Amino acid sequence: MKKFFKLFSIIIIALVAYIASLNLSISVNFHIWKNIIHEINLVYVIFTALIAGVTAGYIWMLAHYMTSQEKFKEYKKKLEKTSISAESDNSKVSVLEAKIEVLEKALKSALEKNS
Repeated sequence: MKKFFKLFSIIIIALVAYIASLNLSISVNFHIWKNIIHEINLVYVIFTALIAGVTAGYIWMLAHYMTSQEKFKEYKKKLEKTSISAESDNSKVSVLEAKIEVLEKALKSALEKNS
């Protein structure tokens, strides 16, 4: 799936470059402020829009990646605490079983002495 997305993004960039090359001779007028007009080649506008879109997408995905990493760390800590408490419970159970066995042997020996 990663290869598909990488190939798809390369195709999109190639299409944008092709469209930009078709518009090499076209200029666009930008009204920046009231009477200030700036004439810019359309190729620069297209590539600026492409770079702005890629940057925005990268920042968007970076934010999602960081939140997912935080959630993963929290889940990992919770899982470690759960496993530690389970190990602690298992050791407590084994200690109690050992104590019960000792008490049963002591009871048997005491009953045999009294008989």
